[in-house]
This record gives sequence, C-alpha cells and structure tokens, in this order.
Amino acid sequence: MQTKAKAIRFLLYRYLFSSWASRTRKNASSIGVLLPVTGVAIGVFAFTVVLSVMGGFVKDIKNNLFNLNAHIEIIAKNKNDLIPIDPLLLSKIESFSSDILSTAPYQSGDVILQAGNKGQMARLEGISPEKAPLTLGIEKYLSKNSSLDILNKKLKAQNIYKSADFPTIILSYDLMNQLGLNVGDSLTLVSTQPDEGPGGLSPIQFPVVIAANVNLKNLALNQKVIFSSIDVANIFFQTHNTWKGIQIKIKNPLDADDFSINLNKKLNPLGLQAIPWTESNSAFLKVLTLEKWGMSFVMSMIILVGCFSISISLLLSVRRKSSEFAILRSMGFEQLDLSRLLLWQGFIIGLAGVVIGLILGGLCLYFIHNYQIPFITHSYSSKPLPILVNYFDLIIISLGSVFLAMLAAVWPAIEVKNLDIIEILSVRN
Repeated sequence: MQTKAKAIRFLLYRYLFSSWASRTRKNASSIGVLLPVTGVAIGVFAFTVVLSVMGGFVKDIKNNLFNLNAHIEIIAKNKNDLIPIDPLLLSKIESFSSDILSTAPYQSGDVILQAGNKGQMARLEGISPEKAPLTLGIEKYLSKNSSLDILNKKLKAQNIYKSADFPTIILSYDLMNQLGLNVGDSLTLVSTQPDEGPGGLSPIQFPVVIAANVNLKNLALNQKVIFSSIDVANIFFQTHNTWKGIQIKIKNPLDADDFSINLNKKLNPLGLQAIPWTESNSAFLKVLTLEKWGMSFVMSMIILVGCFSISISLLLSVRRKSSEFAILRSMGFEQLDLSRLLLWQGFIIGLAGVVIGLILGGLCLYFIHNYQIPFITHSYSSKPLPILVNYFDLIIISLGSVFLAMLAAVWPAIEVKNLDIIEILSVRN
C-alpha cells in the first residue's frame, strides 16, 4: 500500500511538475496543466476582487445612510398625523432602553425652490440644530467653517440691496449649482399646497438665505435635500407646535429591526410606531443584495468554466497516456489507483488555481486601495476606493473551487477505468 502511495506521488510529480523541465513533453503536458490552473485562478481572482470591492461599496453606502438617516424614526401610527411637541416625550423614549444614544425631533415636507426664473422641487428637512448632531452625521459634509448652529440665525442676503434679515437654510451642493446660487444668496421656498389668503388660493412664499452648503455622498439626496431649523420648517408648513417624527440613534444600527419590534411594544400605547432604517431604505438594500447575488453567480460561472477545462485536460491526458496507464495496470496498479491518481491531479490543479487567484486578487486589491488608478478614481468619488474583504466568503469560494476541481476529475477517473489494457498493449506491440 505504501509502495503504491509513493508511486502515485511520483506520477503526480511527473505529470504536473517535471514536464515543465522536459523540452519534449512541455508542449503537451505542461500546457495541459497551465490552462486549467489559469482558468481556476482567473475565476478566484475575479471573485475575490469583485466581492471585496462590492463589499466596500456597500459598507460605504451604509455608513452614509447611517450618517444621513436616523437608525430609527418614530412617527404617529396614522402616518398622516403629526406628533404634538412634548419635550418630556424625548426623555421618556430615551428611558426605554440603554441602547438609545440620542433622540431628536424633525419636520419634513416637499417644497419648490424658486431663484429668479429657475425652479426646482426639493425636500425640506427641519431639524434641531442642538440635537441633530447627536443623531445624524450631517456636520462632516458641511462646507468649511460651517455648523448647524447657523440655522438658528437670521442673515441678510448678499444678492439683495439693503436686504432684510431672513431665516437661514443649508442647501445641498448640487441643488445650489442647478439654481446658479452661492452661499449668502437668497431664494424663495414655495409650498406645493395652495393656501387660502386674502386674494384667494395661492401658494405660500417664504424667503430664506443660504447660510452654507452640504455635499452629501449620495447622488439622490444631493439633488433634493435642504435643511432648516425645525422652527422655520413649522412656520413654513404651518404645522405649529408639532413634529413630523423623532429620530433615534442606537448603539448597533444593524440591530435596528429587532430593536424596533421591542420598541413598538412600548410605543403602541402612546399612538406611535418605530420604523428602522432598513425599512425606509428597503428598496435600495434589496437592489444591493440582488446585485451582489448576481455578481456572485457570474463569478461562479467563471470558476465553473475553469473547472470544465480541468475535466477536458484530464480526459485528453487519459487518451494521450493510455499506453502508460496500461503498463501501470500490468505492473500491479488497480483501476481504483488510476482513478485516485486523476482525482489527486484535479485536487492539486484546483488548489494551485485557488492559491494563485487569491494572491493575485490580494495584490490587485492592495493596489486599487492604496494607489490612485485614474479610470477607477474618476468613476468613484470616495478616495481611496473602499475595500471590505470578507474572509468567510473567501474560505467558501476557495473550498468550493477545490471541490469543483475534484468533481471535474470524476469523469476522467471513470474513463480510465474503461480502458482495455489488452487492446492497448497489443496495438502498442
């Protein structure tokens, strides 16, 4: 038994490695090893790079969502209702759990921005300049030397001669460019719902001054969001002494779903309900999950194609070395020994492809994360490119690739058992 094991190791070395040093056998045997190893390596390399970049991309998006959205929002059970202002309600909610880090009220609604002859739909978010920084991470995206405290002030408009003092807003960067405005300019907030005044139905017009701009790392939000103090928003929407809802920050935002279920048990008697960030962004998260699974499927097909090349290569090897296998059988090798030899070849080819693919993938991730590659950095705003290596996924990919490589060797292992030794040796003689 040990003699056969040594013979199998010798044959593996001869078929997989020594052929590279032989000029006469290099064209056939070495290429028959190189191609399947390359196929598996390319698949593992692509899988490693794509999933790591996709993981970093998703992590970056979630971080932005955590910064720009509350982990949990509390609103009235009837979504059309507003919450009466009650400072004690905030402290009461915070007392429900030690995992609640902060709370902040907000008011929001649709608005039309009018600047000269230009108009743009937007979303007005009324926040508390004192409490919002504890719940949201907006301040890190503000223009230099700006803070949310500016929303408590009134300023004169630089584009109006002898301007009066107007309430202030913070305008998203893309909106400011679309309207052709600068910090310090005035614009008019126009309500989307007409209000009955002395002259009949007409929309509310509310002049404000741009005190700062915010450049959010979210294209959709950057084109529609403006911020004001919650008092200014209540005046504009005519929702005095009410809140649209309450924003909550918790210790672990990934547990927001379970936390909301437990929180709702305490909020239901108050006529309130908790909505986690995963529910308010459910459509977007489903797209990300679907995209990840789609990419994983495509990368798996690349690895599978590489494993098919192992099967083809070993089948050709069986045909090409049939006389050698016949001689081995005549020397005492059994059919099972030859099948084991081919399975070991598939295993080593798959393992070599996995190791090479992981090394190349790691080097590629290192370079795209640490060096400014023009065609990548121009397409993605975050620098450096975010990378998240999921080692559990890599282990599954590696083990799966080696298993598929061994599975690809099953057919050649069955074919070698069907060789007619007598016929092969008679033809050889």
